[in-house]
Amino acid sequence: MNITKRVLNRIDKYKPKGGLDSIAKFFLELSGVNHPKVREHVEGVALLAEDVAIRLNMDSKAAFFAGLLHDVGKIIFPYDLFDGHDINTLEYKEIKKHAIAGFQALEKLYRFTGLCAGIHHNLYNAGYGIGISDFPKGWGLATIKKVLDISMVVSICDFINAYKTRPPRIQNDSDKSSKKDLKGMLFEKYPENHNIVIIAIEESKKYFD
Repeated sequence: MNITKRVLNRIDKYKPKGGLDSIAKFFLELSGVNHPKVREHVEGVALLAEDVAIRLNMDSKAAFFAGLLHDVGKIIFPYDLFDGHDINTLEYKEIKKHAIAGFQALEKLYRFTGLCAGIHHNLYNAGYGIGISDFPKGWGLATIKKVLDISMVVSICDFINAYKTRPPRIQNDSDKSSKKDLKGMLFEKYPENHNIVIIAIEESKKYFD
């Protein structure tokens, strides 16, 4: 079964409330029109995030949809920002806006998923996107922790998929690392989450090795 069919089967299997399944399918179709690389990327992240969440006894449904919609903000940007060319500093500055755009697009209807989209790039040094101050004031610590835990899984899976399918080509120091191998870069980027890194790398072998 190819990746797209597997993703669509997962959407139907989970049957999320509030029409999130329809929104997810619409996003995939819309991104496929002008952002096919984005679609391929989010499908891969969704499946890997789901696998990792299962291993960690987290909410696999939440991880899957957070992974699937983590880059929803990218569809408002021109296609050529994601065509595989070397990204310069000015282009990267534009691309970084996708995290907040995704949060703004989802927060009123699907707040949990929207928060994951907004914060997944802000869980490491020199990150970007929304912060804890953007979380609802009345939310309990357990709910906030769940968002952060799921977002961390998505963030790590996002990096792995990007590394495996389109090695970092950003021409600036925003993601500078002294390590060159995937595990080394992830350990440096996520120093307090090495357990998630190890599991995510192991699970990614299903798709890339």
